[in-house]
Amino acid sequence: MSAEFTLNQQRQPWREGLSVAALLAEQGRAADAVATALNGAFLPRARRDTTLIQPGDELTLIQPITGG
Repeated sequence: MSAEFTLNQQRQPWREGLSVAALLAEQGRAADAVATALNGAFLPRARRDTTLIQPGDELTLIQPITGG
């Protein structure tokens, strides 16, 4: 069985060296357009480049709702 992590409750294959920032770029998400939570804790934008996703991690992308 290969290692996995979850992204918004969907299993994803884990890759060594994958940072949260790199994953956001692969997903086509603008860094300032989403908030991130890793394993239930808020992950500041400034730490995304250096935070590597580990097997079993749960990453949640939260897109703000706007409207008038």
